[in-house]
Amino acid sequence: MTLALAPPRTAGPTPAENARRVLAQTASVWRIAPASPREVARRAPHGYVPVRVLRRNRAAAVASLAHSW
Repeated sequence: MTLALAPPRTAGPTPAENARRVLAQTASVWRIAPASPREVARRAPHGYVPVRVLRRNRAAAVASLAHSW
């Protein structure tokens, strides 16, 4: 007896893509103005760390290493 394998499934849209599509469709139907470039720029992508925070952390690390001997 041989088993018939199902054809491989193609990768569908990711949950993030689905969410963007739903939000775009909802905004279109409700006639909501698109986000301004400034508003889009204000939203940081996941994992983003502002440069000033990186500099502050680096300065703190250097200061703590100076007295570690």
